[in-house]
Amino acid sequence: MTNSLPAEVADIRTRSPESLWGVSAESIYLAVCAVATDTNLTYALRPHHIATVFQTNDERAPETVTDVHLFLLTKLGLVTDTHELTDCGRFVLASERPADAVRLVATRRLPRIQQLLREFATIDTDRLPRSELDTLVRDAEDEVFIAPLLASLAFISLYPEGVILNRETITQTVDRLERHTKRPNAAITLITALTALDNSRLIARVATTYTNTTITPADVDQTAPLDALATIEFDSPERTPVAELTNAIEDTRLAVAHHAEIFETALDPEDHSVECDDATVDSDLVKDVFPDDPSREAVTETLDLIATIHTHPTLHSVALSSLTDTLDLDPYPLYRTISNLPSVDCSLRDDLLITFDAVPSAPEGTDRYDGFRDDLFDALHTRLSWFDALTDVTLREAPRMRENIIESLVMGVDDDLVAPTYFVYTLPDPEALGKERMEQYVDDQPALRRERARLKRWKDQRDNDLRRFTEMTDRLFTRGQERDLDERVVRIMTPYDDDTFSEYTSQLRSLLRDGYELHLLTRHTKRRWEWERLRDNLLGDLEENRENVTIRTYSRYKKYQRITSETDETDLAEFGIHAKLQTIGHATEGAALLGSANFMENSYNWNPECGVYTENSNFVAAAIDFFDHVWELSEADEVDLSSLQEIPRRSFYPSYYT
Repeated sequence: MTNSLPAEVADIRTRSPESLWGVSAESIYLAVCAVATDTNLTYALRPHHIATVFQTNDERAPETVTDVHLFLLTKLGLVTDTHELTDCGRFVLASERPADAVRLVATRRLPRIQQLLREFATIDTDRLPRSELDTLVRDAEDEVFIAPLLASLAFISLYPEGVILNRETITQTVDRLERHTKRPNAAITLITALTALDNSRLIARVATTYTNTTITPADVDQTAPLDALATIEFDSPERTPVAELTNAIEDTRLAVAHHAEIFETALDPEDHSVECDDATVDSDLVKDVFPDDPSREAVTETLDLIATIHTHPTLHSVALSSLTDTLDLDPYPLYRTISNLPSVDCSLRDDLLITFDAVPSAPEGTDRYDGFRDDLFDALHTRLSWFDALTDVTLREAPRMRENIIESLVMGVDDDLVAPTYFVYTLPDPEALGKERMEQYVDDQPALRRERARLKRWKDQRDNDLRRFTEMTDRLFTRGQERDLDERVVRIMTPYDDDTFSEYTSQLRSLLRDGYELHLLTRHTKRRWEWERLRDNLLGDLEENRENVTIRTYSRYKKYQRITSETDETDLAEFGIHAKLQTIGHATEGAALLGSANFMENSYNWNPECGVYTENSNFVAAAIDFFDHVWELSEADEVDLSSLQEIPRRSFYPSYYT
């Protein structure tokens, strides 16, 4: 793997090695909103909880957040170098599914993401070992930028040991790229800039005016905006000048006004009358004038048209929209076909109307006067509504979904769907341990005094996402005191414990008084004095509500052995509780703390220990599921609390061994 990095990626990495992790599609959308509304980017992101930006952490330096988002907005072509929205940025704002739009922009803009997604789409399984992803990572940019961005945009979920492919998201994105041919940027420009018009036909009219090429409603179909985005060619980021769009809108408005006048004239019976010839046309004559063999419906439609005009000479004009679909002809070929009928004299007006001066009779046709008149009224009404829309339209770059996105993110924070996660640690803390204890620790050893100074300096300069085990144990218990949790259960799994339990007695007493249950999982093979210490520290100060405390032990032997008074404990090949885990509440309301620390003073104050505290519901659910599974396995090994008063040595071995 090469060590070279693009300067921009290296710069972001220098500021914060993990700064690109967790920048979600939703947070990129909020950053686009901030640019569109000329809002300070830090202000726009910060109030909505940094967890909504980084997904796992609730504290980041605002400057880092701003830098990373501006870097990504530029990298994805959503803003120009001067921090103005590009046409793609406008599209993201206009989209009803902005997160999908951001993912599609990233895939179109960054060929490396597109390549990896195509690779993922060919893999049969949804789960990969991390080593397999490593084989696809080809350089430092992939490692530092592309892989984290894939995870942040929800294409994949990264774990230390493996990768989960979010196949639905990958497939949808790749399919959009596969099934569309590329089109010029001009059509997409009008899709994004004129979304306020909310009418694909009208947008097509403006787009045609703007580009001087024919753009059909299908090119700007508002029912499939993401499909339209998949066709855009990404070269340099483009921002269509607002003045050009304004001119195109005004030109279209004048053209629409002219067309409305044409339809008003068509509805005026006094404009002129049609001369009715004595000649007749039949189905055979109609078939002869069509360029190809016409359908029965096309012949019938043509005969009905001639019969209606002959019966109502004041209906001198017919909207082409009444005929084009059935006759399956474009305006000019349609006009040429009808004008080729014997005794028909007609003209084409602006590709909108056929105006008749003379027609024969058509005995086989049906009078459809009301239908043709209604089509003219509908066409006039459409032009008048277009005129009004073009008069009122303003090209403001207003996000369509901003409020909904923000609401969902804030609700996510409230529901702990986006929850704080901290790296938890223990190292000797000179301030927490106090001057006297630290003096006993360092005595007159210069090396230890330097160590004390370094420990203090590191703590003062540590990252905001680090917390001490003592602090987070306190936070976990306090969560139960401050919140009205539905599931009132505290779970503690620790193989060893000491006087540390007594330091949290007041909190535990308060929780038990409020109806909480305490489930403690430990090892069988404590020595007598360890059982006495557990009894004194855990139960000694809990005069009331002891019935809410349950202790179970889990130890097993790799080979079945009967325990007798002659058993030598050193002969027991034991395995048992080794995990250190605490939880409170159920998954959607609680928290979990786990790591290497026992519930002991050494683990909480002295040993280098590490772990994780989180309120993320998925994580807490997994921790509770694991604890409860071992808890059920230990059902037969529940400790009779009354026996703790006497502590007969053998009674604490599992009954099936004794």
